[in-house]
Amino acid sequence: MIFDLPRCMPDLSDNAAMDSTWGAALIALAGVFVGGGISLFGIMWQQRRNEEAANTNRRTSQREASLDSIKQVLFAILRHGESVPNQRTSASEHLAWELTLKEHLTRVEMDALRLDAPELRAVLREMSLLLNDWYELAPMAWPHEVVNAATRHAIECVGAGLRGEPLPPQGPEIQRLYEARAVRDDYERTAEEETRRAER
Repeated sequence: MIFDLPRCMPDLSDNAAMDSTWGAALIALAGVFVGGGISLFGIMWQQRRNEEAANTNRRTSQREASLDSIKQVLFAILRHGESVPNQRTSASEHLAWELTLKEHLTRVEMDALRLDAPELRAVLREMSLLLNDWYELAPMAWPHEVVNAATRHAIECVGAGLRGEPLPPQGPEIQRLYEARAVRDDYERTAEEETRRAER
């Protein structure tokens, strides 16, 4: 019996062509997925960079706005210091002047909360504390000296912050205010101890 070989043997050329077609299709599909993944990753990465840049710009704008507001209030305090009360000032005028000063200091403290520079916040806090003691440091530091020195140092520090420069060191005027406050604190502490001993 003679077999018809062409009819019995499978057509290998058709299978090879089919495998080649499937292989090409799979490669193309893989390329689509890889390309799509890379494209999606690129979009997400760019979106994240845009969000970070927007957040940075927003923080910078808020910081500059806060510093500008603080600077304006400090100049207002400096002008307010030109009419600092003295011994001839009435009690009502003295109280009104101090209330205005405290309103200015409250604005400075509120604006300082939005600053991201801890050193500058600390300086503004210290100068505010000195200004709160404006009439308690005499005779080592008279009221107009306290207001003028503390406010000017705060203005210098805010200016450095706006320019992105290091904060200026404390001058002898500020050191004098600290010394006056230390003397005041020692005096109050001694007075309290004497009062307690007298009450025993």
